Amino acid sequence: MQSNLLSLILVFLMSFISSVGFAQKQIIHQNLKQDTLKVNRGPNSRKFTHAYIIVGGVVPDSKIVDPTLCHEFGFGWLKKRKLSNTISLGFDFALSYRNYRIKDTSYYALPPGSTLIKERLYTRNLQLKPWFRINIGKHGNTLGKYIDLGAYGEWSFARTHYYKFENPKGTPEGVKGEYLLKKHDWFLPFNYGAMLRIGSNKWSFYGMYRVSDMFKDNIFFKEMPRITVGINYAIY
Repeated sequence: MQSNLLSLILVFLMSFISSVGFAQKQIIHQNLKQDTLKVNRGPNSRKFTHAYIIVGGVVPDSKIVDPTLCHEFGFGWLKKRKLSNTISLGFDFALSYRNYRIKDTSYYALPPGSTLIKERLYTRNLQLKPWFRINIGKHGNTLGKYIDLGAYGEWSFARTHYYKFENPKGTPEGVKGEYLLKKHDWFLPFNYGAMLRIGSNKWSFYGMYRVSDMFKDNIFFKEMPRITVGINYAIY
């Protein structure tokens, strides 16, 4: 009798221990799977890519341009890799259009008796920007607050000089004339410099400082402003 009772108790204990162990294994397995999904997806994941829109202008460092009529706009593609909760590395590819409205035209030789109406330089650019990111504070699964420090290289694949002027009355060319010049040997196609970006989630403020010169030595222009600033809006 006692032997049968002990056997029943042992069978019961073995069944209970086995069922508890099996249940714990399933719970742990499900929790790990959920955590993995949260880490590997979203703006705060280890790898993340998004597009963005560029809208900006220039900071004048001389009287040669009218800053209120200078602008930059375009779009870009950003890829980042998080190394830790504080540091990330990444790079951008961007396509931008930049316009410089010339204000100081005292240097320019127009046809005799003509009056300059409008003059501008504009470029279309491909940019590569490598950078490292400092993440600030806790931000969950968002981009959060951050600072990007880096450099950029730029290829101005289309460079145009445009000016419009008014001829003296009675000239055979008519009242108004304009020139659109696209191939200047004094216009350098490659630029490089430093960049800074300060962001909060989808919005960021950027600044770029051009170290290289925009022109070779020429009789027409001094250097254009070296600082470009604006905002980026992330799309994801």
